[in-house]
Formats: sequence, C-alpha cells, structure tokens
Amino acid sequence: MKNKFRIDDKELLNKDHFPVKALFNMVDNERFIKVIQGISKGIGFGENYGACVFWNDLDNYDKELTVKYEGAEFGLNNGQEVIIGYQDLYYYLLIICNKYCQEFPIDTKQVNTILNDYKSRYLL
Repeated sequence: MKNKFRIDDKELLNKDHFPVKALFNMVDNERFIKVIQGISKGIGFGENYGACVFWNDLDNYDKELTVKYEGAEFGLNNGQEVIIGYQDLYYYLLIICNKYCQEFPIDTKQVNTILNDYKSRYLL
C-alpha cells in the first residue's frame, strides 16, 4: 500500500471507531477489491489482528448469544470492538475507496460499481 493509512485519525467519526480504521488499514492492495465486494454484499472479512462481521456472518449459536445489530461489528484481537451502522460504514468505504482509486485509477469504474451496489443494498 503506497498510502501509509487508508483512514487517518482525523477522519474518524468517533474515536471509538478505531477498530474500523485499524482493520481497513490492514487490508493490502491485492485483497482490497475482494474485501469491498464482500462488504457490499454484507459479508465480513478477517485480518491478522481482527475482523469485520455482519449479523448474517454469525452462526446460529452466536446469533442466540448476540443482540441483533444493523451494520457491521469491527473487532480487534485485543478486545476493542465497535458496531457501526450502514451509513457510517459507507462513509468509511468512500474514504478508503477514494484513496485506493487515487493509487489505482484503472480500478475506479469497478470500485464505483461496488459502492453503488452497497448503496442499493442498504438504501442509502
């Protein structure tokens, strides 16, 4: 990744959203498109030090133990977790996709299609 961070501290909507920043900054360029495609379909992803999980990613056992939430849960292995709604997630997707496309302009059309899919799915 050419940019040191895809999300900077000053771009966080709330300081409690640090796990969102940390996880998105862990995604390497080779996996970036695959990760955002999954997110646009409500499928989370994992990195070495944490994961992004949508409600539908949970198995039945975990669903019974977890209060249903809208959006995605970002959690780090150190125990930091935050659930953000679809609108906040879209805000962060716009930031990381913009920075990715600055670095890889050839992927801009595909990235914009993925963002539009996300917007359509979650009625933003």
